[in-house]
Amino acid sequence: MRKFAYSLIACVASVFVAQSFAQPRDLFAEFEAEAEAAQSSAAVQAAPSSSSVAAKPAPAAKPAPASSSSAKVSSSSVASSSSVPQSSSSVVASSSSVAPSSSSVVVSSSSEVPAPVDSAAVAEAPADADSALVDTLAGDSVREMTPEEAYAAEMRRHNEENRIRDSLAMAGSSSSADVPSSSSMNRRELLGPVKVSKVNGIDEMKGRYKSPRKALFMSLVVPGSGQMYVGGSNFTYVRGGIYLALEAGLWGGWYYYSVNKYDKQVDRYKKYAQTHYSIGQYEKRMRGLYNADAVNYESEFRRRYLGTRETFCEGIFGTATTHRCYDRDKLYSGDAEYVNDFVKNPKSLKEEMKKVKFESPSEVYQLIADDAYILGWDDIGDEDVAVATSLALEDPNSATEPLAKTESDHQKQYRSMRGKANDYADMQAWFFGGLILNHIISAVDAAITANSHNKALYEEELSWYDHLHFDSGLSFVDGFGFNVQASWGF
Repeated sequence: MRKFAYSLIACVASVFVAQSFAQPRDLFAEFEAEAEAAQSSAAVQAAPSSSSVAAKPAPAAKPAPASSSSAKVSSSSVASSSSVPQSSSSVVASSSSVAPSSSSVVVSSSSEVPAPVDSAAVAEAPADADSALVDTLAGDSVREMTPEEAYAAEMRRHNEENRIRDSLAMAGSSSSADVPSSSSMNRRELLGPVKVSKVNGIDEMKGRYKSPRKALFMSLVVPGSGQMYVGGSNFTYVRGGIYLALEAGLWGGWYYYSVNKYDKQVDRYKKYAQTHYSIGQYEKRMRGLYNADAVNYESEFRRRYLGTRETFCEGIFGTATTHRCYDRDKLYSGDAEYVNDFVKNPKSLKEEMKKVKFESPSEVYQLIADDAYILGWDDIGDEDVAVATSLALEDPNSATEPLAKTESDHQKQYRSMRGKANDYADMQAWFFGGLILNHIISAVDAAITANSHNKALYEEELSWYDHLHFDSGLSFVDGFGFNVQASWGF
């Protein structure tokens, strides 16, 4: 049992060592082997050639057990088809094949289980083990090898095979008569000199690539930012600066005209109305016309001159019926409180607004610009008020007559001031339209610029003569002909 265990360990160790020797060598070891092979080939060619090692078939070997430590001489020959010049005393010894000139010898291993291999004994094997093996094989008698000798011979066989293979490759590549195959050529001859070139990394390429979607989105949010992101040329940066300047100019113009100047103009016409208009005076004169003659034609009077009465009262009190300012059934009835606030002692609109807090002053400011409220302006005197009978209320089909005999200059000025304020307010539509258009144009331009930039990364700039193409040909149909054609490619 112990011998079997030792034999198993020896088998595993031998397989491991054999496999480690079978691993491919690295590039530097290959170059060193090529140098040694060149020296060996030079030594072989320099020696006189007296005989060649010929391959002869070996007799059938005695069957041996499947033990990796058993030594066997196979029937394969070491000598290749091309003879290798050697001296008469040189012998090619191998544990797998031996080809002496006189006779073939087969060394078989014992059929018994070999003794365990001692690694120390293998390491201390005599240096002349190869010569002893050759002497044994050269004689007529055959003896059995010990496992230690078989293992040492196997290691030397691998080294000698590699050396001989390199020598044959060098000899074959140096011969002018034979064409070397790819297997006999060394690595340097097959691959040529190694050249290393710098290749741009993918991160560097990504840094140069500009996303059209990103450029479009950036310019859609902030015009010009997409052009700045793409870059690449001064013209692109200039366009980005123009879009950004237009954006800033449009926003600045919107704030200056539609916010700043509009607010100032609104304050201007409000102050003007507060100075030159009086609700108390308007109510007093309207009541005088109503009581003089319009009382008999209340519905017609209401339709022509008091159509916005409800809105007017809502602007003052919030609710039109407060203090009976507006009554759907009876005009100017039961409104004593309203009369006390405005009619009894007419004052300027500024003082009236201090006394009564208006719920919606903008409604009042808008309505007093209408002709129906002309009697409240201070440049209309009592003598300028129209006569009730001249209003032609008795005829529903008659035209609406003015409440004053003359026009009010203050009312005209007030209308002009309000019209200018409205013009400032309307300008914001142009500014916002320009802003939207600037965003869209800048975004489209940024996407196109990014796409052109990316295409330029992969395009090769060609000169004019690179676009020229020449074609020629021969024709043997119905005689001999020769033609030449030039074309310009785009």
